[in-house]
Amino acid sequence: MQPLIAIPVKPFGVAKRRLSPVLDAKRRSVLGREIAARTVAAARATGAPVAVVTADSGVEAWARNQGVGVIADPGQGLSAAACAAVAAAGSRPWIILHADLPLIAPSDLAPVVAGLETAGSMIAPSYDGGTSVLAGFGVFPFHYGPASFRRHVALARPAPVVIVRVGFAVDLDGPSDLLTASRHPRGVWLADFL
Repeated sequence: MQPLIAIPVKPFGVAKRRLSPVLDAKRRSVLGREIAARTVAAARATGAPVAVVTADSGVEAWARNQGVGVIADPGQGLSAAACAAVAAAGSRPWIILHADLPLIAPSDLAPVVAGLETAGSMIAPSYDGGTSVLAGFGVFPFHYGPASFRRHVALARPAPVVIVRVGFAVDLDGPSDLLTASRHPRGVWLADFL
């Protein structure tokens, strides 16, 4: 059974506030939409079902235009959004994928989708100790926030398979992330935002 790939997405109008020193609100919104579109496209390329988790009607309409499902976000943070995705997955395996991964490619996700056939859980860290991808079966005690990778590894049963991929390593939080990602061959598309 293919996993449900769930991608929590914030409203584009309020996304990427930590980039405000280098981008105005309109450009941050455009960037947030573009990164989310790239993430959704990479997820769809795996052939697994994909859904966006959101509480925003604009993001919901955008997701439907992208050809993916929508899961209602209860609006209590990323951990609650991930729990809503797990509930929507039902008996199938699930993959929680962050939407702010500017270097993501389908080749990053393929081993996660394939690996769930044999692994009980899988996890991918971001360079700053966060969790870019978390995959498994059934209920999971999500605990996102700073240093979430270590917490999630400790909480996962059985012990998760750790996946280290360039597409999962850089999440776009602040100006230095934007610069770092733009210097990678996969990040040349970010030049318009520098």
